[in-house]
Amino acid sequence: MTPELIQRLKNCKTLPAIPGLPLQVLQMCRSENADIKKMGDVISKDPTFVAKVLNVANSSFYGGSRHKVVTVTQAITLLGMNSIATLAFCFSLYRDLRRHGAKGFDHNQYWRRSLLASVSGRVIGTWAKVLDCEEIFLAALLQDIGVLVLSETHMDVYGTIMKQADRNHTRLQELEREKIGADHSEVGAWLAETWQLPELLQAAIRCSHDPLEMDVPEEFLPVVKTVAFSGKLADIWCDPQTEQATQEAALAAQSMLGMEFNELETCLDRIANGFLEMSGIFQIDLGNPQEITNILETAKKTLRSLSAGAPQPAAVS
Repeated sequence: MTPELIQRLKNCKTLPAIPGLPLQVLQMCRSENADIKKMGDVISKDPTFVAKVLNVANSSFYGGSRHKVVTVTQAITLLGMNSIATLAFCFSLYRDLRRHGAKGFDHNQYWRRSLLASVSGRVIGTWAKVLDCEEIFLAALLQDIGVLVLSETHMDVYGTIMKQADRNHTRLQELEREKIGADHSEVGAWLAETWQLPELLQAAIRCSHDPLEMDVPEEFLPVVKTVAFSGKLADIWCDPQTEQATQEAALAAQSMLGMEFNELETCLDRIANGFLEMSGIFQIDLGNPQEITNILETAKKTLRSLSAGAPQPAAVS
């Protein structure tokens, strides 16, 4: 990023900020004296968040429980403190930041892709046996946070940029670089550093477009590659060109994770089911069940054609 852009970012008075609740919960998780009861007491001050945590604890997407979870303490015990911290961050960000954005900025489009990527990332993290899938869930949600930043710092042009991109994420990145001089992954990484988020999250945001071309610590690679791939999966449901998006995701699955087409197809089924649950928990329209199913079937049909040896288009950089 140019010095001029960095200064413009620093001078912006309306940049997104970390909401208080997740910051407090994250600090408790890092403490050597972390205590489930104390965390429960903090969370219980926010009835809305309590309701969402209980919904998550009882959801099949998070494994559910044979017995209905009815208290915050039960939820923390079942999900783990790191999961609760991640959920606090995600719910609060969505609630507090969804009004950010320039005139013409499509909030629904932004948050829809972010949550689709989060769900996709968690499923793929489970497939890849990544130790902490919650880090992937949060990093996938944050990978496009630079979009919100640029919509604040460049209100005069950003709405037009998004309209011209027409839901094509690669085109959005190109237009940002052309009109602004940097793309949202660079700006998002800058914000993550400003927030003093862990280096792993900073790296995942910075590398969300090209994880194989950037120098990151070896131990970060599983999360970084999974987060980048989560964006490709979200585009299957976001990009108007479903077949093209599926083909690009399939190529990325092989190059980033060594995933075969049949494995990807199985993951897509789990992802689609997760969309329906998380849509209700976050209270955001990720697509009606029929729409999600139709896109899923198109994606699966495309994957089967690829498996049968049908010609593949060149990957879009």
